[in-house]
Order: sequence, then C-alpha cells, then structure tokens
Amino acid sequence: MSAESARMMPAVGATAPTVTLDLEARPETLTLVRGMLAGVAELLAMDPELLDDLKTAVSEACNNVAIHAYPNGTGSVTVILISTTEAIEIIVRDQGLGITEQAASDDRVQGVGLQVIRALSTKAEFRTRPEGGTEAWMRFSGKRAGRPLFEMPEAAVPDDGWSKQLSGDAVVSVSPVALLSGVLGRISRALAATARFSLDRFSDVYLVTDAIAAHASKASAGNRIAFAITAGGRRLELVVGPFRKGSGRSLQADAAGESRSPLRMLSDEIALIPSEGGELLQVVMIDHRPA
Repeated sequence: MSAESARMMPAVGATAPTVTLDLEARPETLTLVRGMLAGVAELLAMDPELLDDLKTAVSEACNNVAIHAYPNGTGSVTVILISTTEAIEIIVRDQGLGITEQAASDDRVQGVGLQVIRALSTKAEFRTRPEGGTEAWMRFSGKRAGRPLFEMPEAAVPDDGWSKQLSGDAVVSVSPVALLSGVLGRISRALAATARFSLDRFSDVYLVTDAIAAHASKASAGNRIAFAITAGGRRLELVVGPFRKGSGRSLQADAAGESRSPLRMLSDEIALIPSEGGELLQVVMIDHRPA
C-alpha cells in the first residue's frame, strides 16, 4: 500500500464502532456475519441495495480470511461496523497471513474476491497490521443522489474492550444498546440452527432474545453492551452485559398478578453473574426433544 493510501485510511478506533463481531474464521461463519449486517440494517431502515452490497463485499472479505489467513489451521476473524453520517465503514481483520500486499494489488493473485469488494464499495484498502495479520477496510456511501440510505443511529460510545472478557462461538459488542435486539436475535437464531434446534424450540429463541433486549434497554450499565453465544448439542448459552448491579433481580421473581415473562418461561437456566461495576445475565436454552 502506498503512503498516500495509508493516509487516506481512517485510524482504527478514531470513530467508536457500532458493532464489533469476533468469530472463528470458517466458511459457515458467513451466516453469522450476514445476520449481524441484516440486524443492523433492519433497525437503521437501510436501503436494500446498500445492504446487498454490504453482505456481498463483507462475505468476500471473510472468505479471503478463511482461505488465505490460516493455512495451517483455523483462527479468528473480527468484523467491525462503523456508522457515520456520510457512510458505513467495515473493517475485516485477521491475525494470520491474511491478504498480502501482492495479493491486494495483483489481479493474477487476488482472484475475484477483492475485485468484487472494490467494485461494490466506494473505496477499499488492504493493509498489513504491525502486530500481525491483515486488515481490509471498506467504505460504502450513505447517500445516493443526495438521499440518505439509512437512518443514523444514536452515536456509539467508545469500546472499552469489555467484551474481551467473554468467550464463545460469537462475541459481539454493540452501541447504542437500541441495536441489540436485531443483532442478538439474528445471531442467536443462526447458532440455534447449527445446534440443531427443532422448529418449535427455534421459535422460542425469538421470544427469549426479544426479552433480553427489552431488559437491556432498561438496565444496561451504559450505552454499549456485549454478548457471547456458545452453541452445540441442542444447547444455546447466552451471556449478556454489563447490566447495572441489582437490576437482574426483576428477572428472578414474577411480580404478583403478572404472567411470567418469555425469558422465565422458555429458558432452562437463568443466572446473574457479578462483574466489575455490575452484573452479567446468563441464559441457557436446551432442546429437550428425543434424539
């Protein structure tokens, strides 16, 4: 990459990310990435054509990580979405070999993936990270013929790295909290499908994640929230937080005369875990159908 191109790329962290998604770099994780994009798009009333471009370009970038970054095994991929008044920016980051500068500039090496990314985005750049791995940056204009292509959400607050305390098949940080419902719901349902949930139990995931998002809207410790999901063996475990200390007590007991919430009725386990400055909510759902 030229020095001029490097100067034109935004410094990562200069703008607070709207969503950060950490996954293992496997082809099947594209479903989770595309689900995250769809969840954000729904809540931002995003133009369908812009969403299609985002899904296609980001899928190509993630595919390149899966194919090139870890030739001797698997590793992580991080997808960062940043929304500004003028554009949607996406960063796809790996910790492996990634896309070399030769592959980023040589049509004979790069294949069709990087060409698609450049064709669909307003601007795209690829660079080697000083700490190792590669970063692909894509910018998509937020306007067409002067018309906004999405509704700008409330400004994201800085990512304090709190989500690094979590682990799972997907680890996500979201700001503002109002975006949690779409992102949590879609990623949870995608992982429930991989865990082979039955259709009825799969439908329950909608209700449980909506209830968690409703709790977050009232009880989150700030305007950024994180969650981790682990799935397998017809079991789905969600850890969400941080919430204000003591705010989860309302989930542990039903108010007199009120019906039980979907979270209480449909979850197999609910636990509150103390954390620095607040608490985490842990929810487990199991599909008990006969094998």
